[in-house]
Amino acid sequence: MPRATCPNDASHSEFITVAHVTEDWVVDRAGNFLEKYGYDQETVAGPDSGNEWTCKVCGAVAKVED
Repeated sequence: MPRATCPNDASHSEFITVAHVTEDWVVDRAGNFLEKYGYDQETVAGPDSGNEWTCKVCGAVAKVED
């Protein structure tokens, strides 16, 4: 599991990064998006150390280690 550290303040413990989720869509015959369907989402890929992590408190780009 990745571990992030804020370069400005090690006590900052919340970060913003990317996770990939699925959602159900209503589409037309050609697969064009019409609207979201329902509220359930499934996580396909959680936070990854290769993505950028930003400190939620000060906005600094975090140092991330595996």
